[in-house]
Amino acid sequence: MDEEKISEEERFATTTSYHGWAHIYDGNNGRMTKIIWMILVILATAACISQCIIIIYNASKLPTRMVIRKQLMNTSIFPSVTLCNTNDYDRSALPAADLYHQSALVKAIYGSGDPNKTNAAINYFDKKFGGNFQFENLTRVAGHKLSNMLLSCTWMEQPCYATDFVNIITDGGSCFTFNPGTGNLSLKNETVSGNSNGLRLILNVEQYKYYSGIFALEQPDAGIRFTTHYYKQTPNFISKSYYAPTGFHTYVPITLQHDKRLKKPWGQCGEEILVYNSFYSRDACLSEYAGRLASYICNCTFEPQIASNPCNGTQFLTCITPLASKFRQDLSQNLSICPIACETYSYPTEISQSALAALAFASSLDPLINVSGIIANAKANNWIAPNQSYFAADFIRDNIVYLDIYYSDLHLTQTLQEEDTGFSKIISELGGQLGICIGASALTICEIVQYLIKKCFASNKKSKSDKSSTNTISLGHDKKPFETTTVTNIDL
Repeated sequence: MDEEKISEEERFATTTSYHGWAHIYDGNNGRMTKIIWMILVILATAACISQCIIIIYNASKLPTRMVIRKQLMNTSIFPSVTLCNTNDYDRSALPAADLYHQSALVKAIYGSGDPNKTNAAINYFDKKFGGNFQFENLTRVAGHKLSNMLLSCTWMEQPCYATDFVNIITDGGSCFTFNPGTGNLSLKNETVSGNSNGLRLILNVEQYKYYSGIFALEQPDAGIRFTTHYYKQTPNFISKSYYAPTGFHTYVPITLQHDKRLKKPWGQCGEEILVYNSFYSRDACLSEYAGRLASYICNCTFEPQIASNPCNGTQFLTCITPLASKFRQDLSQNLSICPIACETYSYPTEISQSALAALAFASSLDPLINVSGIIANAKANNWIAPNQSYFAADFIRDNIVYLDIYYSDLHLTQTLQEEDTGFSKIISELGGQLGICIGASALTICEIVQYLIKKCFASNKKSKSDKSSTNTISLGHDKKPFETTTVTNIDL
């Protein structure tokens, strides 16, 4: 039986593709050589097993990789551009009594208002608007009008007008969106890069209509607040806004960035169904969830155009606004409620500015908008001190914003998150370790399994044979006295 066992092992060692075993059972090798080969086989096997464990463990972590691609395009959809005056309210849009009470509301928004004055202001506007005072409507009425601010507009060196914009209410106040892709305003495509081929605006921020009682120290700027965004997304002025100051030519070169991320378990992106936004973005989700939580606590709904129980002015100012701001800040730290969108479009930019040549520009601008007439009207209304020396160059320095938004080049940068492992890759890596360490393959594993099965059957066969032999010997000893007993006859 021992000879059969050795013979089976030698047969496996000399026929298997598992490298090293043949040298251990090679009769031409000395004892020391066999020991060395045995050690090498053990070390190679241990290294192979450890590397295979590492490969399987790493694959269980579901690794990903980021792939960056750049694609040159002949044309690119221009982003939506939303812009607002840094001053929320136009003093000429409201009578003196309205301005007084409006200042109390603005201070309440920034948390510095007198509660008595705030309540008096709300009662005043409730009475004026028939008990249906909505702060959003007041912001729309009292905000600066684009028809007054827009001095010149060109798109791809062709004229554009105030009708190419839509008025929306945002965190930045009463704002205007160019290229919204809604209604009769079709999406615009830029076909040639460069600052003269994008959107060029000359705007009058009407700083002489800023009212000191409403002007908030938290926003001391004079100029245009703007943001670029994908046309399906809502503008975000909380964290993604830019500023164009007066008296400067602001250049905004942009590029198109498209990011695609993986959902769980590979990534962290996801989407939630939003009530007031058809296109998911994390900014829209945060704003909506924060508003809904605040609405639940304040017992009213923050979307008056949709809700059956809209918040009145008092609820909006004293309850919705502070709670929504707090909830948004808290929710921004929780990816489970508002996960990162799986697909986003963004427009990275590097803004540069140069001062306007006010003296030379004044001679060109005066015939265009009658600067002298605007200054005379402002002095007549005491918006500018009547005895103050104020010239066209001063007007340009204080009121004019020159803004160019354009593609610096027409290429798309795609960042794709992809799975960095899979069944075929795992098999390939495992096969590589088996091959480099012990020269094995899938067939080698079959040979090992076959050898183990034979060993198992041989062991069972030996066990049965030994048991049978033991039983036979035992029975022989029991019968021997009977078989060898003889009877001797004695004659008496």
